[in-house]
Amino acid sequence: MKRPYVICHILSSLDGKINGPFMGTQSAGSLAREYGRIRTEMDADAWMYGTSTAKEFTAHSTPVLKSDSPSVEGDFAAVDHAELYYVSIDTKGEIGWESGTFNIRGRDSHVIEILTESTPDAYKAYLREKGVSYVIAGSKELDCRIAMEKLYSLFHIKKLLLCGGGIADWSFLRAGMVDELSLLLAPVTDGGKGSASLFTQKTGITEGAPVEFTLQKTETIGDSGLYLNYLAKNAVLAV
Repeated sequence: MKRPYVICHILSSLDGKINGPFMGTQSAGSLAREYGRIRTEMDADAWMYGTSTAKEFTAHSTPVLKSDSPSVEGDFAAVDHAELYYVSIDTKGEIGWESGTFNIRGRDSHVIEILTESTPDAYKAYLREKGVSYVIAGSKELDCRIAMEKLYSLFHIKKLLLCGGGIADWSFLRAGMVDELSLLLAPVTDGGKGSASLFTQKTGITEGAPVEFTLQKTETIGDSGLYLNYLAKNAVLAV
C-alpha cells in the first residue's frame, strides 16, 4: 500500500503522561523547546492530532450546523498541495473551524478532517462551506489504513507526524500505521490520575496487542531530559 511514513513524535513525563501539571515545570519547558526544534527538523508534510487535542487547540469551538444541509457523498479536497497540513481525527463531527487555514505553532496549515461514513452529513456540508478538506475512513469506526492511504493519494502526504493524543497514537500503532517513535522523556512526574498517556487503548477494548520496537538512538537533551528514537517492528522503509 502507498501511505505516508508515520513518526509518532511525543513529549512525555517519566510515567508516560503527555499532559497534566508536569507540563508547567522548568524541565518540561526545556524539553518542549527541543521537541519543537526536532519537529521542525523532521520537515514533515502533515501533523496529526486526535479529537481531544484538536478541541484544545480550537478552544473547544463547536460547529454551527444547518438543519437543511444537503446530502453529500465522498471525500472533499479543498486544497491538495499545501506546504503543511493539520490533520484532525473527528469521526463524530465535533470540532468547529473558522476556515480551512489553521495556524499551528506559528505556521499556517490547511486542515484535513478524518471522518467516517456515519459522521453527520450536516457536518460534512459545514466543512465544505468553511473550506476544510476531509476524507472518509471507515463506516462507523475509524479505519486507520484507509485514512493513511487517502492522505497519501489525495494530498500527496509522504511524511506525517502523529502527535497525540494517546488514543490516536495507539489506534494507528495497533493498525501497523506507525513506523517510528520519537520520544522526549522529561525528568519529571506529577503522579496525576486521568491524564492522557502516550499510548491509550480505546474504551471498550480490554485485550492488549503488544507492539515491539527497535532502539535506534538515545541522547541526553534539554534539562536532564532523554531523547529516544525507535523503529516499530512493522516499519516501512523511510522516505
